[in-house]
Amino acid sequence: MQIDDLQEQERRETVEEISELLVVVQEMGRRLANETHGTPYELVLELNELLHQARAKIELIKASSPIS
Repeated sequence: MQIDDLQEQERRETVEEISELLVVVQEMGRRLANETHGTPYELVLELNELLHQARAKIELIKASSPIS
């Protein structure tokens, strides 16, 4: 395996790990929204929207990875 192949494999693994972490963090954000009331609720909704955007972006990155 060439160095470039190893680097690409590491990159794909890192992208996959980020994706898996974001799934967990999004679930935690949903739970937080269910447990939050009043003024902080708007902040939780904003956080959850940002988490959604981050997950969508990592999925785009994953889809753009060359397949070896």
